[in-house]
Amino acid sequence: MHPHYISTDPDGTCPICGMDLVPADKTQEPTSSAGEILYYKHPMGKPDTSPVPKKDSMGMDYIPVYADDTGSGVAVSPEMIQTMGIRTAPAETRDFSRVLRAFGTVETNERLENVTVSRLEGWIENLAVNAEGDTVRPGSLLYRIYSPDLIAAQKDYLNSFRIGNEARIASVRQRLRSLGMQNAAIDRLTETRQVIERVPVYAEAGGTVAELQVRNGDYVKPGTPILRLQSYADVWVIASVPESDLPLVQAGMPAELDFPSAPDAPGKGQVDYIYPTIDPKTRTADVRIEVDNVSGYLRPGAYADIRLNIGGRPRLSVPSEAILLGSEGARVVIAEGNGRFSGRAVQTGISANGRTEILSGLESGDMVVASGQFLLDSEANLKEGLAKLEAPDASAASPETPLSDIPVDSKALAEIDHFTDMALYFHEALRDGYDIDPLFVDPALALVPVLRDRYANTKLAPVMDATQTALAAAQDATDREDLATQLSDLVEALKPWLLEGAPQHYSEAGLVLYRDTATGRYWLQEEAKPANPYSADGAERIDWLNPMAGMSMTTNDGETGADQAPGHSGDSHD
Repeated sequence: MHPHYISTDPDGTCPICGMDLVPADKTQEPTSSAGEILYYKHPMGKPDTSPVPKKDSMGMDYIPVYADDTGSGVAVSPEMIQTMGIRTAPAETRDFSRVLRAFGTVETNERLENVTVSRLEGWIENLAVNAEGDTVRPGSLLYRIYSPDLIAAQKDYLNSFRIGNEARIASVRQRLRSLGMQNAAIDRLTETRQVIERVPVYAEAGGTVAELQVRNGDYVKPGTPILRLQSYADVWVIASVPESDLPLVQAGMPAELDFPSAPDAPGKGQVDYIYPTIDPKTRTADVRIEVDNVSGYLRPGAYADIRLNIGGRPRLSVPSEAILLGSEGARVVIAEGNGRFSGRAVQTGISANGRTEILSGLESGDMVVASGQFLLDSEANLKEGLAKLEAPDASAASPETPLSDIPVDSKALAEIDHFTDMALYFHEALRDGYDIDPLFVDPALALVPVLRDRYANTKLAPVMDATQTALAAAQDATDREDLATQLSDLVEALKPWLLEGAPQHYSEAGLVLYRDTATGRYWLQEEAKPANPYSADGAERIDWLNPMAGMSMTTNDGETGADQAPGHSGDSHD
């Protein structure tokens, strides 16, 4: 905000930036429902605060921090919203249709390929096809073949006519077909009753000769390739589509085509097939488009410019500039109203026309910040980071400080309660006869080094060390006895804290500490009839001896109290 932003003219504008000037009667301290203002902080997040409102060297107003300004969000004054250029937009459902541009090449339609192989053994004569590129029509003569075996079969066929046995005639005719003599030649033989020494072979399909593998006089056997015919009445265009757009392409989708080398070629095609693999280098997949080419303008290898209309269904979306990308994924800044903003993780989909699809994390109508969100996000992250640094001051405790006097706030107590949760979990597994999941132990194990470092010079440190050993061993427990041993070790490690540190907390949470009378081993369970996990002998209930009145509880805002035990208790894992 400029230092000259106050104006007696309600319609005035700043001569420097053109922003509307704020009338003088609106420069009073903004009222807020957030409560009492504690202090004012630097607008750009610098570690500078002030007990009274002021401006920085650039004329920007310091931001008020209210007494109940809690959570991960931030509160911004109306003046700062204007200065930072914050602009919001709703999450709404929009039509996401767009044109996908791709490139591709013309290729032959493999369905229209026909390969001619010899069914006879003999010598090629009168080859009618002389070179690749020759056009062959269906039924036209390809070549003649001299085959002694076929001559003998023809004579047998003619003899069957002289005998007049219809069954034999049909049998020998079928033999001629099996040897490779086509129906047209058999019909001629039947009509003339003259042996055909050079049997003609006719094209069963039309096309262009793509490959010729014999010459006049060549000796062939059954299965010898003669030639390959390719029809170009239809061709394929193989398009390269980016991996991110591939889910939007569907078989049957129309395509618009442009061929620089064949401007008169048909400009429309249809998606015929989507190949199942992706090129790891280009991150694209091939999409096959079928194109009519009766005109013959298109030649294999020609370049094609392709346009596909994709993503036509409505989708929940926000402006693309509202998306913030970080190591933890995508997120947006939500405008909660009354100058408050908070971050929220979202899952994004496709982007088109300046908008990005939201798959989860937002609902229609949610207001997101589309401009200025980087400053707000930085401020929110800074606030969250500072909150994490506001751990209880353990430096006030020494190795001689009783457990009940170690400064522990509600957050730290909740973290320690993860270990009692594990004791309840192990006890339930032994009681109900199931194996524990080692992954369930990981969160508790992860908290141990955090708490150990925080309370390194106190009596809580050896409790953490013993707890870590028991938890790690429990993950490797192979049978019931192993788990029972680790339950005993875990409760033994926690026993000083349970009985001396926060007994009233666990009493109010409904937990009971028991001891097996036969083995002397301890376990924790919720208020109920004792279920001894170690033996069938009796159990002794251990009373919570010391009240929490002697325990110094420190809140995050620095206040202390003796009876601030939270309501957190170990989960029963039922």
